[in-house]
Amino acid sequence: MNRFCFAAVIGAALLISTAISAKTPAKKGPNGTANVPELSPASVGTIFDFSPEAQKAFKENPDNEVYADIFDIVGQGCSFYCGCNIGTIKASSTLHQQGKRNYRASNVHDLNYETAWVEGAAGNGVGEWVEYTLPADNPTITEICVVSGYVRTKKAWEENSRPAVLEMLVDGKRKAMLYLKNVYAEQWFEVGEIKPKKGKDLKIKFVIRDVYPGTKYTDTAISEIYFNGIGVH
Repeated sequence: MNRFCFAAVIGAALLISTAISAKTPAKKGPNGTANVPELSPASVGTIFDFSPEAQKAFKENPDNEVYADIFDIVGQGCSFYCGCNIGTIKASSTLHQQGKRNYRASNVHDLNYETAWVEGAAGNGVGEWVEYTLPADNPTITEICVVSGYVRTKKAWEENSRPAVLEMLVDGKRKAMLYLKNVYAEQWFEVGEIKPKKGKDLKIKFVIRDVYPGTKYTDTAISEIYFNGIGVH
C-alpha cells in the first residue's frame, strides 16, 4: 500500500487525518444478487490534502524522495507492482479531452492521483465500465483500492459525480458488489484471492451501478483502481 493508507509514514505532507476504518463482512445480496458478496471498505485511508501548502511540505520532506510528487502513488519503493503488470485497460466510454486534460481509460491505473478516467455517456454514468486485462503471469490479487471521484482537487471531487456502487466481474463472472463511502480518500476492499488461470490472461471489469451526484457535473469519475496482493516477494 502507499503513504495515504498509513499516517505514520506520510510525515508532514498530509495535514488532515481521520479515523475512518471499518471492516464489514460480506453478505448475500437481495434481488438477484444471491451468492454475490456485497463488500464495504475494509479500511479507508487518510483524507487527501493536495493543497499548495501540502505540496510544499511534501517536497521539503526528505522521506518523500522516492516519489515524483505528492500525486505519485507508488514511487520508486518496493510494492506489489514489482511483479504486477497491466496489459490493457479499456472503457465503455470516455469524456472528450478538455484543453490539456484527458480522461482516457488508462488514467484509472497510472498510479497518479492527479488524473482520472471520466465516462462520457449521457446521464450519470450508471452502466458504464472499465476493464483491465492482466497477463497470465501476474501475481495473486487480494486487495483492491478504489479512489472514487476526480480527486486532484477537493473542488473537482465535489463538482463531478463519483461511484457509490461498483459491480466487479472476474473473467466475465460476477465477483462482488463494492459499496463505496462518499469520502475524499482511498477505499480498500478485501476480495479473497484473484489470480489468472494457468496460461490465460485475467480480466477484471468494474461497472458503475450507482453514483453520488456531483454539485455541477453529471460526469462520473474514478481517479484510480489499483491492487495489492501476494506472490511478489
